[in-house]
Amino acid sequence: MKQQVNLFSVSLLPLKPVLPLAALLKLVLVIFVFAAALLAALHFYTKQQQQQLFTLQQQQQQLQTQAELLQQALIQRAPEQALLQQQEALQRELQQQQVLLQFLGLRQQSAAKFSKVFSHLVVIDQPQLWLSRFVLEPHQSFWQGFTSLPGSVALWLEQLAQLEQLQGQQFQQIQLQQLQNSSTVQFSLQAQQGAAP
Repeated sequence: MKQQVNLFSVSLLPLKPVLPLAALLKLVLVIFVFAAALLAALHFYTKQQQQQLFTLQQQQQQLQTQAELLQQALIQRAPEQALLQQQEALQRELQQQQVLLQFLGLRQQSAAKFSKVFSHLVVIDQPQLWLSRFVLEPHQSFWQGFTSLPGSVALWLEQLAQLEQLQGQQFQQIQLQQLQNSSTVQFSLQAQQGAAP
């Protein structure tokens, strides 16, 4: 009498890939298109800010010239109440223009800084690694994302460190965490000015 033993087990079946190659390529394409659109929007926004800044600088120069002419007129003759009020109004407007110019200058510097950051991130983009969020400050930074290949984080980190805004900062905390029921790993990186790695 023959006896048969069934040695089949579900665990012997090949694992289905978490993220098929076609889906991964689509994801990379979407990220690239999004990054390109974001860079184009930043470029357009920076151009608009520069044009607005140039217009305000011209207005400020005109106001400065008018204020100087009124000041000379006041010196040459006895001050009239209407001229004094006009001069005060022009000086107030000039001060407001200067405050607005300073504010726009700071915003333009911030937009230019992040434009360089996004450009660098596009250059060092890796298909098996995607960034979910980051915080970039003068003395510290924080980066978080996901990867299907944990070994790629070290190479990406080496390329990221070449970013001009990270000069002087050193990565002191690197965390890798495997997501449940997935081959995807979440990574978190933190850098501080002059911190020991």
